[in-house]
Amino acid sequence: MMKKICFCKKNKFETKKLYLFLKGTYKNVKIKRKDCLGNCKTCKSCPFVLIDKEMVKCLTVDELYNEMNERLVEDWRRFRAK
Repeated sequence: MMKKICFCKKNKFETKKLYLFLKGTYKNVKIKRKDCLGNCKTCKSCPFVLIDKEMVKCLTVDELYNEMNERLVEDWRRFRAK
């Protein structure tokens, strides 16, 4: 089950918009935006997040949203099957 999503404030690939959208949409997931996540090389090259400390990176912020959404849907399916 996805518990925590961390965004880097220094990432300039429209991740702030994604952060604001997710923060308002998924109330049961901790969504944080930190000054620096210590992944500077990745941060300068593409949009990324840490999901439960696992790095997820994509070419665009839309692809990142789709990847995160797929994981949330998969979590829901697993939860519902219990």
